[in-house]
Amino acid sequence: MKNLVVSFLLVMIFTSLSFAQTVDEILAEHFAATGQEKLLATNTVMMKGKIIQQSFEIPFTSFQKRPMNFRSEAEFQGMKISSGFDGTMGWSVNPMTGSTDPQPMTEEQIDRMKIQADYDGLFYNYKEKGYTVEFIGKEIVDDIETYVLKLTRPNGDVITSYIDAENYVLLKSKSKMKIQGVDTETEVIFSNYKYVNEILNPFSMETKMNGQTAMQMIFDEITYDTDMPDSMFAMPEITAPADTTGSK
Repeated sequence: MKNLVVSFLLVMIFTSLSFAQTVDEILAEHFAATGQEKLLATNTVMMKGKIIQQSFEIPFTSFQKRPMNFRSEAEFQGMKISSGFDGTMGWSVNPMTGSTDPQPMTEEQIDRMKIQADYDGLFYNYKEKGYTVEFIGKEIVDDIETYVLKLTRPNGDVITSYIDAENYVLLKSKSKMKIQGVDTETEVIFSNYKYVNEILNPFSMETKMNGQTAMQMIFDEITYDTDMPDSMFAMPEITAPADTTGSK
């Protein structure tokens, strides 16, 4: 019996080590295929394109700066909608809410923004970020064999990624998050990959909720290492209302 227990423990240990090695090997191939080393040598990236939602096309531009700065700008029906994150504080300006003043993000929104703002990607140095990544097997996605990796964040968010087993590019991700107390599942499909400065980027991202397409993002231009002052990511000051009383 003792020998059986020891054998069982050894099998469990070696199996765990094997899975850990598999995760590291898959990610190493993924980083090599997508040009992670080239990305690490850059400091900023600007993306221009459009969001297609129902019958609307909304032009947008996003800005990212190492290590955790992010800003997005979009125009809809003549109104400019923007949001930003400086690594600590997040904010948004949305005239469609009836105000043009910047509004601070909630703690939950800031936590989600950290995913968007992660310049190097969630998988890079995932252990240092407090994430765990598990290899949970293989799955066919649109006739393509993929490796399935499950990333879990400290807050309980689960992001499952499907990486092409031959080309090692990300084809799809599924997210399970609790948003405002509600369990939410989102699926993103990545396609139309192109190299920019030897860095591989998807130029199309389709987001689905409950199996239905919620929106699609099409990138027309991706540019690395443009000048971005830190100030562009900070929350804008609230403009004082004009004095219309005539008082001095």
